[in-house]
Amino acid sequence: MKVLLSILYLLCFFVVIGQKQITYAEMKTFEKASFATAYFDVYVAKDNHSYKVGDTLKIGKPISEKRFAFINEFESFSESSRVKIDASGTNTILKKIYVGGSKKEGFKIFFIGKGKCGLCLPNYIDVEEALSSGELKSFGMSKEQAIVKLKEAKDLVDLGMMSKEDFDKLKAELSPIILKQ
Repeated sequence: MKVLLSILYLLCFFVVIGQKQITYAEMKTFEKASFATAYFDVYVAKDNHSYKVGDTLKIGKPISEKRFAFINEFESFSESSRVKIDASGTNTILKKIYVGGSKKEGFKIFFIGKGKCGLCLPNYIDVEEALSSGELKSFGMSKEQAIVKLKEAKDLVDLGMMSKEDFDKLKAELSPIILKQ
């Protein structure tokens, strides 16, 4: 009995100290008051790709000619704090994931990334807006890319260069991307 209780205690301990994860869907259903200091280790974005603290993120192209709209050098989100175009194609290391906003404006997921240099200000990224605009590159592939990859794999099966089992495994992996709404 003591052994069983010890195992149960250890299991509960590891569950409590485990990674805190939030999904796009969960964030939309949370109570607003619970966002006061909500930090997370993992975020599953609207496109079902997971981002975790420590990941290296690729900065894309800004939607304007001079500055990024959804990536800022500090938490201000004013025109003057927006990252300049020269950050295109650079990487940032994901340091924190948090929920920010207000009841009036709504709440969003933000990433805090390492600045371009050791002394540079950190990047504050409005995640979903940056992903949808291309200012932040998604980890995953687009629906079109997944279809092309699956068709190529089907051709390889037809040519006898890929096993049916490997194709089925790839199909199961790509199906959620292809079938997403």
